[in-house]
Amino acid sequence: MIGESSRPVNGKTIDIRSKVSAVRWVILFSILIMAVKLTAWWMSKSQAVLSDALESLINIATSSITLFSLVYGARLRDQDHPYGHGKIEYFAVGIEGMLIFGTGLYIIYQSIFHLIQPHELQDVDSGMILTGVSVLAMSAISVYMKRKGESLDSLPLIADAAHFRADAITSIGLLGGLFLYRLTGLLWLDPVLAILLSLHIMYSGFGLLKEAHDRLMDRADFDSIDKLGRILQEKRRPEWIDVHNLRLQKFGNNLHVDCHLTMPFYLNLDEAHEEVKRFERTLNAGFNQKIEVFIHTDPCMKKPCSLCAVSTCAYRHDAFKALVEWNRENLMRDDKHSLD
Repeated sequence: MIGESSRPVNGKTIDIRSKVSAVRWVILFSILIMAVKLTAWWMSKSQAVLSDALESLINIATSSITLFSLVYGARLRDQDHPYGHGKIEYFAVGIEGMLIFGTGLYIIYQSIFHLIQPHELQDVDSGMILTGVSVLAMSAISVYMKRKGESLDSLPLIADAAHFRADAITSIGLLGGLFLYRLTGLLWLDPVLAILLSLHIMYSGFGLLKEAHDRLMDRADFDSIDKLGRILQEKRRPEWIDVHNLRLQKFGNNLHVDCHLTMPFYLNLDEAHEEVKRFERTLNAGFNQKIEVFIHTDPCMKKPCSLCAVSTCAYRHDAFKALVEWNRENLMRDDKHSLD
């Protein structure tokens, strides 16, 4: 059962079930595409075509892993998992990367064998036609998955789109190789092409492994931090004197932000709490994800008057000079800002 079936964010509903439905369709089409490629291999007896078909088999496996990660990752947070289960998506991406990388190694092994003992291909024309059909299908699925992944901000869906795009490019290269073989009849072309395609597959798998590693190790998401800085800069209130020591983590569809917020020292607890809630609402209004914000509030201590724009302050020591422009570099710094 899916715990968080949907959530309203930034005026729209992020529906977990829509992700699951998208992946189910992809699995179905992946099976059909693999059937087409296996038919192309059976007719042509091309090692390169078989390599392409095996990559489609990996697509089925990885999409199945993605389906599991989406369902599991949507489970509600509990006592044992206070941040929820969203990071399972990054494990899934890592497994996909390992499978793809391993498939590339296997294809190289088989291709070297066929390079030593080459054999003549058979119905090359039919193999080319069926491969062309699979290219069109994979390109369409890639575009669909990328749009779905971006609209739902799902790394596994975006990763699947990258797989299908890479698979389509691989198949285009395969078509070129089959065409050259059709013209020249050189037996070594097929295994050499299969090796080149496998290197491309391994590069794609390595990229996914790196992405999963970065997410699991909470590598700074500079794009999201830059966006967050722009939102705060545009919507800043005079009472938000300073923001620093900002950190951001991603857990599936959720973002976790913690920072230090400097406010006038004379605000009472209710007033400070309301400013914190405004700060949180401002961030959530600018993102398509749910943002959980933890804020450590600092009193101004009558010191940063030169960068404080609160015009009604009765305790001002120095005249206001200018606001500090919030950006990635100074928001992440663990130090209060100054004009010096």
